[in-house]
Amino acid sequence: MDLSSIITIIIFIVAVIIIFKIVKTILKTILIILILSFLVTAIFGFFTYKDSVELNDNLENQPKLMLLQDNEKIIAGFVATDSEEEAEFLTISQVAEYQNNFKKKDYKKMLNNNQKMFIINLKAFDLVDEKVNFNGKELSKNFLYSVLKSNDPISLYKSETDMDPALNGISDPVEFKANIFAFLFNESIEKRGQFFIFSEYKKKNIIVYPETAVFKFIKLIPTAFVNKMFEEAKDSAVNKINQTIKG
Repeated sequence: MDLSSIITIIIFIVAVIIIFKIVKTILKTILIILILSFLVTAIFGFFTYKDSVELNDNLENQPKLMLLQDNEKIIAGFVATDSEEEAEFLTISQVAEYQNNFKKKDYKKMLNNNQKMFIINLKAFDLVDEKVNFNGKELSKNFLYSVLKSNDPISLYKSETDMDPALNGISDPVEFKANIFAFLFNESIEKRGQFFIFSEYKKKNIIVYPETAVFKFIKLIPTAFVNKMFEEAKDSAVNKINQTIKG
């Protein structure tokens, strides 16, 4: 065997050893990534389950404060307790007090005796021009958005529908906005399930207080992953709110 053949064999052996080490490193890296992905998914699932259990156990008979925000201003809200009681729509004076604390970002004071607070930006709702059945009347969503933004929502509603909200016991304009807000929230939960809360939270269209571990974790992961986890889920605690809105 001549020298060139020996050198060729040595080079081949060295190349094989180098390739083996590279492949080994790549496989080890892939394995580590897979393990980390599994751990991240497991942790996320654990905290999601933990939050779901806590919501289910703690919110069944405790009030949830839902506030609607538009252009940095609280414009309506309601408190939902459980499926046995109707939602309590907030009045002008109550919303004014919440707005004062909202400007100060005093969420703790806003929460008061409620178990959880959700501040939802009007942008979180679908801005599509589709018809919905509100209080037995077919109306476009765009019209309902206009009512929510109006300084005189009851007059605008009456002029369009020839229906007086006072006939349903609502004469306070902010309370009437809360009724529409509750309807839109209910519809979003029915269409998108729990993903509505988490996806809009990730888009910064929803403020949650107190912010539990799962919400903090969701900030770090892709929206597509959140969608996959929650597209079929409708947490029982959120459904409790849904049922309460329906009365």
